[in-house]
Amino acid sequence: MKFKTTLIALLTLGGPMGLLSNATGDEAKPASVAAFPGAEGYGSMTPGGRGGQVIAVTNLDAKGPGSLQAACDAKGARIVVFNVSGTIDGDVKIKNDFITIAGQTAPGDGITIKGNLAIDANDVVIRYVRVRTDHEGDALGGRYRKNIIVDHVSASWSSDEVFSLYHNENVTIQWCMITEACAKADGSHRFGGIWGNHYSTYHHNLLAHNDSRNPRWASGCGFNDYRNNVLYNWGYQSSYGGEAHQKGDRRTPPIEFSAINMIANYYKPGPATRTDVKDCIASPSSRGDDDFGGWHVAENYVDGFPEVTTDNWLGVKGKTFHSLPAAWEAMPIHQQSAKDAYLSVLEHAGCSLPKRDSIDARITEEVRNGTATHGNNGIITTQDDVGGWPELQSAEAPLDSDGDGMPDDWEKKFGLNANAADDNSSDKDGDGYTNVEEYLNGTDPTEFIDYTKRENNINSLESSHGK
Repeated sequence: MKFKTTLIALLTLGGPMGLLSNATGDEAKPASVAAFPGAEGYGSMTPGGRGGQVIAVTNLDAKGPGSLQAACDAKGARIVVFNVSGTIDGDVKIKNDFITIAGQTAPGDGITIKGNLAIDANDVVIRYVRVRTDHEGDALGGRYRKNIIVDHVSASWSSDEVFSLYHNENVTIQWCMITEACAKADGSHRFGGIWGNHYSTYHHNLLAHNDSRNPRWASGCGFNDYRNNVLYNWGYQSSYGGEAHQKGDRRTPPIEFSAINMIANYYKPGPATRTDVKDCIASPSSRGDDDFGGWHVAENYVDGFPEVTTDNWLGVKGKTFHSLPAAWEAMPIHQQSAKDAYLSVLEHAGCSLPKRDSIDARITEEVRNGTATHGNNGIITTQDDVGGWPELQSAEAPLDSDGDGMPDDWEKKFGLNANAADDNSSDKDGDGYTNVEEYLNGTDPTEFIDYTKRENNINSLESSHGK
């Protein structure tokens, strides 16, 4: 078959792209570093807003001066920090390239967007925000872009898909929570999301309380690596899709194959999971004989089904796919066993900084205990089923006299000038991260660390937060 021959050829060429290389030996000029320590996979090498202006969000307005939307509308490289916590009531669209949104800087309880967050730009870094929408449209979504990493984001309550990022290139979705999809007016949907981006990585995410599309793999999605994710309490469908061809593909040239690794993920059926799909890892789709995707499944743990855990192919339903005898050689992550990943995801996934809100705290406990407390066994219809949006408390932002994104106390601690805004884009220790990035990352701007070595590419932000 033409597709199979083409796929084998692509797999031969489809090894790791842009691996984190070792330092060149000249510590003053390190090789490119990841977007932040702990960024992994194909979206990890975007610089985001590195070296650009720092823009502070000073209010919760939907638009206008001091708003998150105004920061997204700005042009040029920019790093967005928050001087306020709370809920932004309105949609946010990222329109221009090279942006880092650092939600971990919000004082108090953090930031929630009560609307949609649309990615319509390249080189985007989004960290530690919540998107809990109140209307149709993807809570978080974007297509036909490149170089994107979404890290520690909590998304929920859309009546379309909660989190759909597909037909992009070089994407990482990591340590996110995709939960509690809502219904359309006719009672349909409640879908987790559509994923599938050419050269992309998805790891340590939690998908919970969604009826279907956990995720749906896009047609013609190219090379996708999905591992160490946790799926809980799906309704009638876990993961499916992954056809070879997308009708009307706007990419040039179109991507006309799908190769999907599904490795070391944890599947835990819940109260809403239909009996006939409790053991289902994936149900590949096709629209004809020449439309089969390639799938590799291995090391996945299916709770309650030891025979499927032993032989994962028993959990792949249907015959409309090509089974790949080996995984395509993706960029490595700090991979765990499925059981260890389950514990890590429950501990750290979602918008965990400045702190988890009551929604994420409840859901992770439901996953841990195998329970569901709202809706129809955890599958909800509207946001009202779970009590709506929690009230988020703000706090006084730390003093930043020169407005460079680094608080005065932190600058003084590390020998920087709290009255000179131009020192935020310099790199005091020469490790590839600017001084303001060191603050955002919870690292020491005076200590050179070779972050291009995989063993050093670790997110220490949670353990350092507030210190």
